[in-house]
Amino acid sequence: MSPPPTESGYSLVWSDDFSGAAGSLPNQSKWNIVVAGPNQGNQEVQHYTNSTSNSSLSGSGALHITPQHNNNQWTSARLECKEAFNCPAGHRMLLQAELRSGTFPVTQQSGIWPAFWALGNDIRNGKNVDWPQCGEWDIFENAHGADFSLATLHYGRGGTDHLSIGGPNGRVTFQVESFHTWAIKVNRSPSNWQDETLEWWLDGRKFFQIKGSDVGDGELWGRVAHKSFYPILNVAVGSNFPGGGQPDNNTTTGLGSGLQVKYVACYRSN
Repeated sequence: MSPPPTESGYSLVWSDDFSGAAGSLPNQSKWNIVVAGPNQGNQEVQHYTNSTSNSSLSGSGALHITPQHNNNQWTSARLECKEAFNCPAGHRMLLQAELRSGTFPVTQQSGIWPAFWALGNDIRNGKNVDWPQCGEWDIFENAHGADFSLATLHYGRGGTDHLSIGGPNGRVTFQVESFHTWAIKVNRSPSNWQDETLEWWLDGRKFFQIKGSDVGDGELWGRVAHKSFYPILNVAVGSNFPGGGQPDNNTTTGLGSGLQVKYVACYRSN
């Protein structure tokens, strides 16, 4: 077990290193363990549970999210952080996790959809804001055991208005067998919102960036870069992710189709 690393020029605001007894649930003072049926709008088929068969601690400082298939039903886990984090004007903020996606062969991960992402806190704090108006940061998103992730920002004005930047343009490849550090940085150090940025990082290397001027609307940019967001970890089964699809007879249950997470942390610049 090891604590989240220090980041030069930043102070640690919040973290979870997933320490605890092997087989126990993750810390429920830090995480909401969602119990819900499938989001059919995303072509998902899994039921999220609070069972230790779907989310548990390794006993050596890792969270395991493990899809299971029993009695013709897929189950998995989705964890939503109880806290939300924002970047003050003039500062920078990092939301970061070290994780490894499933290591089973691609032929055994059809329909598997792991993610480390974040939603704008307005969706849950009683302000009557829905998705995508609340904003969504897709920090790590991968499916079917493929060796790439797509950095994406989702946002909108409300109702059916859905805008996004990134997706195929935010594609980055990675070695599936290894742990990697995925992060999003909110940079509000510029003096005007047009020059502020959202930056996606993999293992300390920036691979994608969105400027306020790319969104082009100060109100919309404020929703996705100035407001509070809360991190989410999940493994869905069934996917509308590019190249996606449904589980098949070869899709294999277990950690090889799951997600292992060593820590999640939020930092703000000093």
